[in-house]
Amino acid sequence: MRKIICIIILLSTLCGNIFSQVGKKLSESEKQAFEQKMIDQSKKIETLQCNFMQEKTSALVAEKAVAHGVLLYQSPLMLHWEYTAPTPSTLILNGNNAALFTKDGKKAGNDKMIKQLGGLIISIINGDGIKNRKQFSTEVHGEDNQMCMVLIPVQKRLKEYYKSIELKIDKNTFLASEIIMNEKSGDKMIISLNDKKLNEKIDDKKFEINDFKR
Repeated sequence: MRKIICIIILLSTLCGNIFSQVGKKLSESEKQAFEQKMIDQSKKIETLQCNFMQEKTSALVAEKAVAHGVLLYQSPLMLHWEYTAPTPSTLILNGNNAALFTKDGKKAGNDKMIKQLGGLIISIINGDGIKNRKQFSTEVHGEDNQMCMVLIPVQKRLKEYYKSIELKIDKNTFLASEIIMNEKSGDKMIISLNDKKLNEKIDDKKFEINDFKR
Protein backbone atom coordinates (compact mmCIF):
# COMPACT_ATOMS: atom_id res chain seq x y z
CA MET A 1 0.00 0.00 0.00
CA ARG A 2 2.89 2.36 0.77
CA LYS A 3 4.10 1.91 -2.81
CA ILE A 4 0.77 3.19 -4.10
CA ILE A 5 0.77 6.10 -1.63
CA CYS A 6 4.10 7.15 -3.15
CA ILE A 7 2.64 7.64 -6.63
CA ILE A 8 0.46 10.58 -5.64
CA ILE A 9 -0.62 11.76 -8.22
CA LEU A 10 -1.59 12.22 -9.12
CA LEU A 11 -0.09 13.16 -10.21
CA SER A 12 -0.71 14.11 -11.05
CA THR A 13 -1.80 15.51 -14.28
CA LEU A 14 3.19 17.03 -13.59
CA CYS A 15 12.75 20.73 -8.71
CA GLY A 16 15.54 20.11 -7.15
CA ASN A 17 15.56 19.89 -3.36
CA ILE A 18 17.36 23.16 -2.71
CA PHE A 19 15.33 26.18 -3.77
CA SER A 20 18.38 28.26 -4.64
CA GLN A 21 19.23 25.73 -7.34
CA VAL A 22 16.03 26.44 -9.27
CA GLY A 23 16.05 30.23 -9.38
CA LYS A 24 14.39 32.96 -7.40
CA LYS A 25 11.12 32.60 -5.59
CA LEU A 26 8.24 34.26 -7.43
CA SER A 27 6.28 37.01 -5.76
CA GLU A 28 2.67 36.31 -4.79
CA SER A 29 1.32 38.08 -7.88
CA GLU A 30 3.82 36.30 -10.17
CA LYS A 31 2.94 32.96 -8.57
CA GLN A 32 -0.79 33.50 -9.03
CA ALA A 33 -0.29 34.41 -12.69
CA PHE A 34 1.82 31.29 -13.31
CA GLU A 35 -0.63 29.03 -11.50
CA GLN A 36 -3.50 30.41 -13.54
CA LYS A 37 -1.61 29.63 -16.75
CA MET A 38 -1.08 26.06 -15.51
CA ILE A 39 -4.77 25.72 -14.68
CA ASP A 40 -5.80 27.11 -18.07
CA GLN A 41 -3.45 24.67 -19.82
CA SER A 42 -4.73 21.76 -17.74
CA LYS A 43 -8.27 22.44 -18.93
CA LYS A 44 -7.12 21.68 -22.48
CA ILE A 45 -6.02 18.15 -21.55
CA GLU A 46 -8.61 15.62 -22.68
CA THR A 47 -6.20 12.68 -22.52
CA LEU A 48 -2.59 12.22 -21.41
CA GLN A 49 -0.31 9.25 -22.03
CA CYS A 50 3.29 8.92 -20.90
CA ASN A 51 5.94 6.52 -19.62
CA PHE A 52 7.49 7.02 -16.21
CA MET A 53 10.59 5.96 -14.31
CA GLN A 54 10.43 5.97 -10.53
CA GLU A 55 13.48 6.07 -8.27
CA LYS A 56 13.31 5.83 -4.51
CA THR A 57 16.19 6.55 -2.16
CA SER A 58 16.19 5.70 1.52
CA ALA A 59 18.54 6.45 4.39
CA LEU A 60 18.19 2.81 5.42
CA VAL A 61 18.92 1.19 2.03
CA ALA A 62 22.09 1.82 0.03
CA GLU A 63 20.70 1.04 -3.44
CA LYS A 64 17.96 2.95 -5.23
CA ALA A 65 14.69 1.13 -5.87
CA VAL A 66 13.82 1.66 -9.54
CA ALA A 67 10.47 0.96 -11.22
CA HIS A 68 9.00 1.67 -14.66
CA GLY A 69 5.46 2.07 -15.87
CA VAL A 70 2.76 3.81 -17.88
CA LEU A 71 0.31 6.58 -16.99
CA LEU A 72 -2.98 7.03 -18.86
CA TYR A 73 -5.46 9.81 -18.04
CA GLN A 74 -8.79 10.70 -19.60
CA SER A 75 -10.83 13.73 -18.57
CA PRO A 76 -12.57 14.18 -16.31
CA LEU A 77 -12.09 11.30 -13.85
CA MET A 78 -10.31 8.34 -15.44
CA LEU A 79 -6.83 7.18 -14.48
CA HIS A 80 -4.73 4.10 -15.30
CA TRP A 81 -1.39 4.03 -13.42
CA GLU A 82 0.45 0.82 -14.26
CA TYR A 83 3.77 -0.48 -12.97
CA THR A 84 5.29 -2.72 -15.62
CA ALA A 85 8.58 -3.54 -13.84
CA PRO A 86 9.92 -4.91 -11.63
CA THR A 87 6.60 -5.93 -10.02
CA PRO A 88 3.49 -5.39 -12.17
CA SER A 89 0.46 -3.76 -10.56
CA THR A 90 -2.22 -1.36 -11.76
CA LEU A 91 -4.27 1.36 -10.09
CA ILE A 92 -7.48 2.35 -11.92
CA LEU A 93 -9.85 5.17 -11.10
CA ASN A 94 -13.06 5.44 -13.12
CA GLY A 95 -15.42 8.10 -11.80
CA ASN A 96 -16.47 7.08 -8.31
CA ASN A 97 -14.94 3.60 -8.60
CA ALA A 98 -11.33 2.69 -7.88
CA ALA A 99 -9.27 -0.47 -7.54
CA LEU A 100 -5.70 -1.71 -7.26
CA PHE A 101 -4.86 -4.93 -9.12
CA THR A 102 -1.89 -7.23 -8.58
CA LYS A 103 0.05 -8.84 -11.43
CA ASP A 104 -2.43 -11.75 -11.25
CA GLY A 105 -5.38 -9.43 -11.80
CA LYS A 106 -6.59 -9.73 -8.20
CA LYS A 107 -7.84 -6.75 -6.23
CA ALA A 108 -5.68 -5.54 -3.36
CA GLY A 109 -5.69 -2.72 -0.83
CA ASN A 110 -8.41 -0.50 0.60
CA ASP A 111 -10.82 0.83 -2.03
CA LYS A 112 -11.52 4.05 -0.11
CA MET A 113 -7.81 4.82 0.25
CA ILE A 114 -7.14 3.97 -3.39
CA LYS A 115 -9.96 6.27 -4.50
CA GLN A 116 -8.51 9.13 -2.46
CA LEU A 117 -5.06 8.58 -3.93
CA GLY A 118 -6.30 8.27 -7.50
CA GLY A 119 -8.41 11.38 -7.04
CA LEU A 120 -5.39 13.32 -5.83
CA ILE A 121 -3.35 12.28 -8.87
CA ILE A 122 -6.16 13.44 -11.17
CA SER A 123 -6.53 16.73 -9.28
CA ILE A 124 -2.91 17.58 -10.04
CA ILE A 125 -3.29 16.67 -13.73
CA ASN A 126 -6.45 18.73 -14.21
CA GLY A 127 -5.30 21.66 -12.08
CA ASP A 128 -7.77 21.25 -9.21
CA GLY A 129 -4.92 20.34 -6.85
CA ILE A 130 -3.27 23.70 -7.51
CA LYS A 131 -6.50 25.61 -6.80
CA ASN A 132 -7.44 23.57 -3.74
CA ARG A 133 -5.79 25.30 -0.78
CA LYS A 134 -7.28 22.69 1.55
CA GLN A 135 -4.76 20.17 0.20
CA PHE A 136 -1.62 22.25 -0.42
CA SER A 137 -0.04 25.63 -0.03
CA THR A 138 2.36 26.47 -2.87
CA GLU A 139 5.63 28.17 -3.69
CA VAL A 140 7.01 28.70 -7.20
CA HIS A 141 10.66 29.17 -8.18
CA GLY A 142 11.89 30.01 -11.68
CA GLU A 143 14.91 29.54 -13.91
CA ASP A 144 15.59 29.82 -17.65
CA ASN A 145 13.60 26.95 -19.16
CA GLN A 146 11.65 25.46 -16.28
CA MET A 147 9.77 26.31 -13.13
CA CYS A 148 9.65 24.51 -9.82
CA MET A 149 6.34 24.39 -8.00
CA VAL A 150 6.58 23.26 -4.38
CA LEU A 151 3.39 21.79 -2.92
CA ILE A 152 3.39 21.88 0.89
CA PRO A 153 0.74 19.59 2.41
CA VAL A 154 -2.01 21.21 4.45
CA GLN A 155 -4.45 18.30 4.56
CA LYS A 156 -3.89 16.12 7.63
CA ARG A 157 -3.55 12.80 5.78
CA LEU A 158 -1.01 14.22 3.31
CA LYS A 159 1.00 15.84 6.13
CA GLU A 160 1.39 12.42 7.73
CA TYR A 161 3.41 11.19 4.73
CA TYR A 162 5.04 14.17 3.02
CA LYS A 163 7.08 17.25 3.85
CA SER A 164 6.70 18.54 0.31
CA ILE A 165 6.05 17.54 -3.29
CA GLU A 166 8.06 19.35 -5.98
CA LEU A 167 7.13 19.59 -9.65
CA LYS A 168 9.55 20.49 -12.44
CA ILE A 169 7.48 22.26 -15.08
CA ASP A 170 8.44 23.17 -18.64
CA LYS A 171 7.88 26.92 -19.18
CA ASN A 172 6.67 26.44 -22.74
CA THR A 173 4.23 23.55 -22.34
CA PHE A 174 3.32 23.92 -18.64
CA LEU A 175 3.65 20.12 -18.36
CA ALA A 176 5.65 18.45 -15.59
CA SER A 177 8.78 16.53 -16.50
CA GLU A 178 9.65 15.38 -12.98
CA ILE A 179 8.03 14.94 -9.60
CA ILE A 180 10.02 14.80 -6.36
CA MET A 181 8.26 13.60 -3.21
CA ASN A 182 10.01 14.32 0.07
CA GLU A 183 8.60 12.00 2.70
CA LYS A 184 8.37 12.70 6.44
CA SER A 185 10.56 9.63 6.99
CA GLY A 186 13.45 11.22 5.07
CA ASP A 187 12.96 8.96 2.05
CA LYS A 188 12.67 10.54 -1.39
CA MET A 189 10.79 9.49 -4.52
CA ILE A 190 11.65 10.91 -7.95
CA ILE A 191 9.32 10.21 -10.88
CA SER A 192 10.43 11.22 -14.37
CA LEU A 193 7.67 11.56 -16.99
CA ASN A 194 8.69 10.85 -20.58
CA ASP A 195 7.23 10.54 -24.09
CA LYS A 196 4.09 12.53 -23.31
CA LYS A 197 1.18 12.36 -25.75
CA LEU A 198 -1.71 14.77 -25.43
CA ASN A 199 -5.30 14.34 -26.58
CA GLU A 200 -4.79 11.08 -28.46
CA LYS A 201 -7.46 8.38 -28.33
CA ILE A 202 -7.17 5.89 -25.46
CA ASP A 203 -9.05 2.58 -25.47
CA ASP A 204 -11.85 2.80 -22.87
CA LYS A 205 -11.00 -0.75 -21.78
CA LYS A 206 -7.89 0.64 -20.07
CA PHE A 207 -10.18 2.20 -17.46
CA GLU A 208 -12.44 -0.80 -16.86
CA ILE A 209 -12.53 -2.16 -13.33
CA ASN A 210 -15.15 -4.92 -13.39
CA ASP A 211 -13.66 -6.49 -16.52
CA PHE A 212 -10.01 -5.67 -15.80
CA LYS A 213 -7.49 -7.55 -17.94
CA ARG A 214 -3.73 -7.11 -18.23
